[in-house]
Amino acid sequence: MNHQAGDSSTAQLPMPGIPSPAPPSANASRANVWLGQEVLYMGKLKGGPRFGVRGIVKETLGRRAVVDMGRWGIWRVPYYFLSVAHEPDREQVSSL
Repeated sequence: MNHQAGDSSTAQLPMPGIPSPAPPSANASRANVWLGQEVLYMGKLKGGPRFGVRGIVKETLGRRAVVDMGRWGIWRVPYYFLSVAHEPDREQVSSL
């Protein structure tokens, strides 16, 4: 496997039959977060939930959402620390 100038490197090699991972969209806002939706916590604050923890939105507020993160507890999280959880495309799932 040769790396040529101009190639874009990837963190994971593409494998046949396995869809490539999609990075979480970091554009969570009140406009695209709703009750019952699964979100990812992308913050790195001491004493807070672990980075990448998934949670369910219990309430949406003006600048933050109330998120139930299971064993990590229920937190009021600003939207800029949340990422909308990626759901695989139906085409990718049906091709497996």
